[in-house]
Amino acid sequence: INAIVGKEINLRGAFRFHGEYALAARLIKEGRINVKPIITATVPFEQAVEAFRMASDRKAHMKVQLAF
Repeated sequence: INAIVGKEINLRGAFRFHGEYALAARLIKEGRINVKPIITATVPFEQAVEAFRMASDRKAHMKVQLAF
């Protein structure tokens, strides 16, 4: 906090994804963003508990996707 105050830095936080989510989904749908390199696993919805366990291991997985 002292560094922020001393250097008069403006700090702004954000909660969740409000407007960014719709933009990101559109860019993915249009093929303008390739998300395949960051999806490390695709797991059937019926194995969702396992998918969440996998996703919590950041050393092994970046993004775990559920397949519906």
